[in-house]
Amino acid sequence: MKVEQEFFIGVLDVDAEKRVKNTTILKIFSDMSMYHGVVAGHTKPDRKSDISWIVLNWIMKVYRRPTMFSTVRAVTWARDYTRTRATRDYIIYDEEDNIVAEAISEWVAVDVATGKFLRLTPELVAPFEMEPESKTITDYKFPSLRHIDANVQIRGEMEINRMMFDYNGHVHNSVYLDLAQQILPEEQFLHKFKEVVILYKHGITTQDKVLLEYSVEDDRHIVAIRQKSDNQLHALVIFSDGTTD
Repeated sequence: MKVEQEFFIGVLDVDAEKRVKNTTILKIFSDMSMYHGVVAGHTKPDRKSDISWIVLNWIMKVYRRPTMFSTVRAVTWARDYTRTRATRDYIIYDEEDNIVAEAISEWVAVDVATGKFLRLTPELVAPFEMEPESKTITDYKFPSLRHIDANVQIRGEMEINRMMFDYNGHVHNSVYLDLAQQILPEEQFLHKFKEVVILYKHGITTQDKVLLEYSVEDDRHIVAIRQKSDNQLHALVIFSDGTTD
């Protein structure tokens, strides 16, 4: 089952050239995930949900950048699943039905009452009406976070504030992209990267400082986000131009 929704591109959604930002695109994808959860009956828009879906990773590819005060149309669907995780696809179209961006993400389900991960069964995922034949990005495999060996070139830190948290009491998944962009050198900060990969390890749940570590590997600009107190990895964000035109 595909669900779609229109989004208005406002002042805070664009960069200095008044073109939509990567963070805006990621927020739209994230909202669409939750919206599909509402349609499927898993996510309750007005009260606590019984099941919470937690994102493990994203890869998004950006092809066009609509301007301020334009409208885009986003579409998402659940592609397939294993016993432990589900894969979701996304497309955003501009006002002329050109593809703005595509993405895939992987999610796990948690029983809100117990805090335990749920095994994904046909009965659990049935409300999403999986569409295994509909695929956007098919040639990408998410890297493992078990071993990270980066030659750190720049280090910095950021204060986590309460405005970064969502209704689940966690720093919202799109905020990790904002955090990572703060440590990018000026040239890379201004660059409109066409591909962004985010790998989540441990969610940020407290208003502590995080460490930002920037490194470059081939044509990839990598930012590790860590807890300052114990160096625990929260997420890895990888910026590149991928294979897009």
